[in-house]
Amino acid sequence: MKSLPYFILLLAGTSALSAETYAAKLFHEQVAPILVKNCVECHNDVTTKGGLNMGTLADVLKGGDDGPAIVPGNAAESSLYTMIVPESADDKPEMPKKKPALSTAETDLIKRWIDMGAAWPQEIVLREKSKGDVTHWSLLPLKPSKLNSIDAFITEKLKEKKLTMNLPADARTFIRRASFDLTGLPPTPEEVAAFEKDFSRDQTTAVKKLIDRLLASPRYGERWARHWLDVVRFAESHGFEMNRVRPNAWPYRDYVIRAFNEDKPYDQFVREQIAGDQLHADEGTGFLVAGSWDQVKGQDPVLRANQRADEMHDLVSTTGSTFLGLTIGCARCHDHKFDPILQTDYYRVRAIFEGVQHAERELRPTDAEKRLKQADGMRAEIATVDAALARYQPRAQLTRRVLVDDDLPPPTKPEAIGCVQIEQPTNGKPIEYSPGTELGQAADPGDATRLPNLGESYRYWKAEKDAAAQDFFSWNPRVTGKQRIWLSWAAWTTHAMDARYILDLDGDANTKDDQKEIATVNQSKFADGSGAIPGQKRWSGFKYAGTYALTKDSILILRSGKLGGPTVADAVLFEEADGTQPASQPHLRAPVTHLANRESFDAVKAKFLRFTIHATIGGQPCIDELEVFSAGKQPRNVALAKNGAKVTASDVYSDGTNPIHQIAHANDGLYGNAKSWISKNAGKGWLQIELQREESISSVVWSRDRGEKKGKLYEDRLATDYVIETSLDGKTWQAVASSADRLAVEYRDRIRDIPTLSGVSSDNAATVKKHSEQRAVLQRRLKELTSFPMAYLGKFEQPGPTYRLQRGDPMTPQEEIAPGALAQFGAKLDLPKDTPEAERRMALAKWLTDPQNPLTARVMVNRLWHYHFGTGIVDTPSDLGFNGGKPSHPELLDWLAAQLMQRKWSMKEMHRLIMNSAAYRQSSTANDAGMLADSGARLLWRFPTRRLEAEPLRDTILAVSGVLDLTMGGPGFDLFVPNDNYVKVYQSKQEFGPDTFRRMVYQSKPRVQLDDTFGAFDVPDAGQIAPRRTSSTTPLQALNFLNSTFAMQQSELLAARLEKEAGKTAASQVKRAFQLAYQREPNADELAASTELISQHGLAMFCRALFNTSEFMTLY
Repeated sequence: MKSLPYFILLLAGTSALSAETYAAKLFHEQVAPILVKNCVECHNDVTTKGGLNMGTLADVLKGGDDGPAIVPGNAAESSLYTMIVPESADDKPEMPKKKPALSTAETDLIKRWIDMGAAWPQEIVLREKSKGDVTHWSLLPLKPSKLNSIDAFITEKLKEKKLTMNLPADARTFIRRASFDLTGLPPTPEEVAAFEKDFSRDQTTAVKKLIDRLLASPRYGERWARHWLDVVRFAESHGFEMNRVRPNAWPYRDYVIRAFNEDKPYDQFVREQIAGDQLHADEGTGFLVAGSWDQVKGQDPVLRANQRADEMHDLVSTTGSTFLGLTIGCARCHDHKFDPILQTDYYRVRAIFEGVQHAERELRPTDAEKRLKQADGMRAEIATVDAALARYQPRAQLTRRVLVDDDLPPPTKPEAIGCVQIEQPTNGKPIEYSPGTELGQAADPGDATRLPNLGESYRYWKAEKDAAAQDFFSWNPRVTGKQRIWLSWAAWTTHAMDARYILDLDGDANTKDDQKEIATVNQSKFADGSGAIPGQKRWSGFKYAGTYALTKDSILILRSGKLGGPTVADAVLFEEADGTQPASQPHLRAPVTHLANRESFDAVKAKFLRFTIHATIGGQPCIDELEVFSAGKQPRNVALAKNGAKVTASDVYSDGTNPIHQIAHANDGLYGNAKSWISKNAGKGWLQIELQREESISSVVWSRDRGEKKGKLYEDRLATDYVIETSLDGKTWQAVASSADRLAVEYRDRIRDIPTLSGVSSDNAATVKKHSEQRAVLQRRLKELTSFPMAYLGKFEQPGPTYRLQRGDPMTPQEEIAPGALAQFGAKLDLPKDTPEAERRMALAKWLTDPQNPLTARVMVNRLWHYHFGTGIVDTPSDLGFNGGKPSHPELLDWLAAQLMQRKWSMKEMHRLIMNSAAYRQSSTANDAGMLADSGARLLWRFPTRRLEAEPLRDTILAVSGVLDLTMGGPGFDLFVPNDNYVKVYQSKQEFGPDTFRRMVYQSKPRVQLDDTFGAFDVPDAGQIAPRRTSSTTPLQALNFLNSTFAMQQSELLAARLEKEAGKTAASQVKRAFQLAYQREPNADELAASTELISQHGLAMFCRALFNTSEFMTLY
């Protein structure tokens, strides 16, 4: 459907004209313009007076409160006609009410059209004409001028008011002005003295030199980034009721600072904020998600749709105001009432951004591509090492492992595993191992040739030398058959050198003939024979003590030796023997986890696979995905339903009535509790996969809740006792893996992974260790190459269709809208509906900086002027539209915009151009003629004075007191008391340490929350854009600078500085204070008053008074 917003056009295409009836042509060429001019303002899809909308023929036929407005073929019965003609020659017609009556020719035309059948082509929609159009000054191309300097334009305007510019400011005033303008910090007394000397010799050269120095300072980027962050509503919290912190939002702030310092061309700066991820400037897209975000997402689809619409509105509106100086957001519900922006334009831009989501993503550095190429080479090297280690990769074994830790209580049932303290330990409470991740330390993760620390803690008994043998402790494993026994202890330099381990086959200590000493251990060494590390309590690792036939009653006893010394008990592993020779380490797999559990085995042919669960940690077993992988170099998940596999189960929770727990979810390829199978019976159940064809398989991966999205992951219902079997015919089954060789589930919080390889003998242990160490080095390097920090820069996904929303209501979508830009000016940008997400943003980025777009350069130079002079050439910096301010110097604005483009979009060049002008360099002295003609100094007959904003005020206090920390970049500091409440509570700090003494641009600025001290100085709260700040004067500001804990602390610090630098004499202290705070010497009256104040109230009180003076906080 086509729109006729400003004047009547047939937008469906000229080819349609030849097919139109005469009546239809009469409508679009003559009748429609009359209706748009006289009727549509009060009868449209937003304003429907009398209930009548005159947008389309269907609307008119539907009518309003008085019924249909048109009866086709009968004008006399049509209210549209009867209301526009008077009942008599002396009467005024009922419509239009607020405009002159239609002429007789116009009413006759409408009558004729209705009587002919009221033909109204469906593609034509009548809309109200906006008050501004494409002839508005800011939408026109830049106009060349015969003038060629800022001062020429300023002087020309001043002549109209019979005014002239002031004389230049003195050196001290100018360096202070320029320093605050460009860096937000005062010049030091030494810098002032040096400039005054240069200024006395050659003012022009001195000024240029000063400006160049200030622009080269890293403080420049910090100062001007703060201006930009106001414009784009940047903050480091989400806003809304929770207002939680965004801990990784700061990279965008650092990007802006760096961009200003590097003098990044403004057109490039713009493009990078729209599509920086495509331009090797990832941080730039922080602009897209710099606004507020409601993180409380309800289940109500209406609420969620409105939340998303508001997110998009914030982005569309801010893009328009920031780069174009237009209020695009006003076209969300209807065509813009003042600017030539259609409602469809709003949704064209929204379609550009439809794939943008609030989220963190990896922050890729500029050398990311190089690093990823290096990573590919690293992976190839790792693959070579893996090939050498492949034969040792742990495979599931069906034989059972039982780890009996010394912390287990005595068994209370005949079948229970446990330990018995035959004697009370000497140490009392168990002793924990030394902290750390090195060999045997508490958090030792293990490696390819050794297990992680499984002991955690130990206990000991003091044995006397040459004393009678004494039994201290016993382990009761409750296992039968041949078992490999692996011993461990705490290695310490003074531990017993001959601790004895006795196997008691019947478990009865009174019968001695069945007892056998299986090992004598030197506990001052590790299991591999290396000596203990002095001062370090470390786990020994496992020592093989032999293979023995055990009964269910057999126990292992720790007995003292002849040499005496502390005798230690720790974990013992019983490994069911399978007839093969024992390796250098026992085979043991990690405990089961709710995440991915891998079961590897020798390749086997299979058509069916069954996963049978015999026990869980509680409740009915749950599996979110059961994957079966083919053998070979490129494994495939052959269990997927989409690959033809079929899944069956023992039963299903709630008999399948719960949609999130279905049998089909077990092989649908989707992870998470919401797509899972749950058995009907507690502690047991089975799943079976029938593959599409017979396959050679070698691994299975299963999980309880492998959800990939942030939020709660479920750990209940986890299978702990299970067996996996395969079959070729579904009748004869062969077990290939089970839980028997896994560490008990109780260890899952402490032991997440066991990297130890299997089947490593003493002969090849050295080679395997070398390969494993090489692999570890390569893996660390690979991680370094591929691990990028997370930053709040948004994530991007291919969007679905965008629809125009009737009156902006997301629940009333209308026609689909393709991505594009504003249609009424600039280069044309019309993209196909299926344009890839990134290409959409790149296209808009290019459109914004296209030379045919007259707004981008105009808006930015106006912002520069605004921050240098306190008011822009247009005093509404983010609205150059019909409702915005009128330019004080329109020709100058165009000339500056042209200069920006001619100077390769260099902002530093524009600073030089502005600040070297006589208009900027003049004094701020007032005179009667100027105040009478132009009290606000918009015409720049003098430099306009203004109060410093909160940030340079705080920074200056810190600088003057001598504690300002100039550390750049990275996470910011907080001015609020930390808390982690669900709904973040913001309570201003009352105590300030050195960590808060950085420049205020590095504050972790929350949204809609201002600190108690500087919030009173008109700081924007980032709830909305702030293209210009207010500048109020309130009693609270003075009280804060006198009585706040910050002001009092800084006064004490300044007093200490003055005493150190100026000595104990009050007069010397006053002079130094004036130099630091005002960049000048005090006059006689000031010196006398100040010394009197110090004598009566102390130096710190004088410093507080200094901070609170007008001269300290005003730019002249």
